[in-house]
Amino acid sequence: MKEPPETSPDARNNKVSAEQTRDTQYFQSPLPQGALEVGQVILRDGTTAELRPIRADDRELIEAFVQSISAEARAHRFFGNVSVALATDHLMTLGQPDLRMSLLVLTGEAPHKRVIAHGEYTRDNPEADAAEVAFLVADTYQGKGLGTLLLERLALIAVRHGIQHFYGPTEASNRKMRDLFKTIGFPVCEDRDGGYVDVSFSILPNRESIEKFEMRERIATIASLRPFFNPKGVAVIGASRRVESLSYRLLETLILNRFQGPVYPVNLHANVVGSIPAFARVTDIPADIDLAVIAVPADAVLNVVEDCGQKGVRALIIISSGFADAGPQGQALQQELIQKARGYGMRLIGPNGFGMLNSDPNVRLNASLSNQLPEAGHVAISSQSGALGLAVLEVAQQLGLGLSSFVSL
Repeated sequence: MKEPPETSPDARNNKVSAEQTRDTQYFQSPLPQGALEVGQVILRDGTTAELRPIRADDRELIEAFVQSISAEARAHRFFGNVSVALATDHLMTLGQPDLRMSLLVLTGEAPHKRVIAHGEYTRDNPEADAAEVAFLVADTYQGKGLGTLLLERLALIAVRHGIQHFYGPTEASNRKMRDLFKTIGFPVCEDRDGGYVDVSFSILPNRESIEKFEMRERIATIASLRPFFNPKGVAVIGASRRVESLSYRLLETLILNRFQGPVYPVNLHANVVGSIPAFARVTDIPADIDLAVIAVPADAVLNVVEDCGQKGVRALIIISSGFADAGPQGQALQQELIQKARGYGMRLIGPNGFGMLNSDPNVRLNASLSNQLPEAGHVAISSQSGALGLAVLEVAQQLGLGLSSFVSL
């Protein structure tokens, strides 16, 4: 591994002015939606992934990750052509958070999880107030905000351990990495030395960094919810031909309320449901599906969710009961459901819910057990209790109160 030009941490820190440091010390660190270093994260395109610290048993995952990286990206990260083994050894270096922190972003479901990004900081000793930071993102996940997400999380963790500055020696040709450091909202200094640029910046929170953090979280969250509220296509999985069934009612409600998009019934045993051509599996549908409304027996839900993940479905509404509402065995099944949905980066409403609706005239989505779509308005309702939510919908209709959306959680 070729080493970049050495610059002492003290010299780097001096490039970040005392005035900039003063301006940042009065702001509280922002808080992410989930846990700081472990849990679900939302990417820029609205898909989800798993964040966690690296572990000693991650070598196979890291080796597969390094092998998947293009030669160009690997050369940028390690300052030259390096072997997979050497790069893996470097990324697998473990340590305590006061000296070294390595975070992984993973996707997929065990035992098929794969690493899609790695980020780390390292400082020389517990007294140093600066740490070197570096990232590696899978080529196919470039542009989804993973580098920014890892930089934000590492900065928040580092500040808790007394670190005030990050620095990152970078090849001058690695424009993406240099731009990453500038987009997070910290005051950045650059020093060019031959073919390298030494980047340094304070990681203490300031007004701009907090505003950008909150805006990025907002954009990602909105992107992740759009497939619920404005889906390009909806599949009703488990759509029955029995008119008295809940699944037939869901299909009928979507159609009669004039959803402004295609609706596809999915039924293992019927070619037609309610005069509409049906498909045996969601993977058989010859079109993109953003939203799947699932109303099958609990023991069939996991297989259906697997199909949805394979299809590229972005959002799930699970009407089926028999999960946490059904005791310890159902709770265990619900955890499997959550892990499977997260493994495919899908958002989930339910299970055992009453669905949701969006009264926007350009959407007219009623994927709920409420027969009638309310008049469009400016009030949004979310309800933990489906029964209470439906009662509120009825009262709103009686009062002539317009609603924008309703979600049964």
